[in-house]
Amino acid sequence: MPEFEIIAEKSALLIIDMTRAFLDKNGPVPVPGGVNLIPGLNKLRTVARKKALLTIFTTMAYHQDGSDLGLDVVFHPDMKRTNSLKMGSADIEFHADIQPVEGDVTIIKSRYSAFVGTELDLILRSHGIDTLIIGGVLTNVCCESTAREARMRDYKVVFLSDGTATRDIPDFGFGRVPAADVQRYTLASIACFFGQVSSIDQVISRLTGGR
Repeated sequence: MPEFEIIAEKSALLIIDMTRAFLDKNGPVPVPGGVNLIPGLNKLRTVARKKALLTIFTTMAYHQDGSDLGLDVVFHPDMKRTNSLKMGSADIEFHADIQPVEGDVTIIKSRYSAFVGTELDLILRSHGIDTLIIGGVLTNVCCESTAREARMRDYKVVFLSDGTATRDIPDFGFGRVPAADVQRYTLASIACFFGQVSSIDQVISRLTGGR
């Protein structure tokens, strides 16, 4: 597994989809354990702010008319008929306990990767960023998709082992996969091919020199 130097002025903290859709227990796509990420991510945000790291939040949202749903309606047919994850709906708002503050950047995306159809790459390059610290939900979907594309664009990826969360994969003919296994397999794949996997405390220690 690689070990990248985390240089504050060349690093950004990317917080993926910590919104009501995924964190509210009655949301359309609840992630068990998603809210448990909030204290750790906020702890890292505090350090990142002191070290002047750029912090970027993403929220998943589609046009009200569904014109940008694409193949998502094949995998999730109900999305065409509901207001879930649509512009203006409450579920695309950030959870009350983890909100962007002044100086943070917010990106609205309609695909799993935060790079697709957004200005993320332009923003990062404009700030001289070459390292992305990635946390949020879901580990194996939007977080992993973003990490893979970042790697293909030659960004150094630091993927948070305890700053990401996912949920069970139902049986689609290959057996149900518990969330714990999904998390473990995804972290193993990231570590092997796409980036450095670190805990929040490890990242904080490297940003602060262990102080």
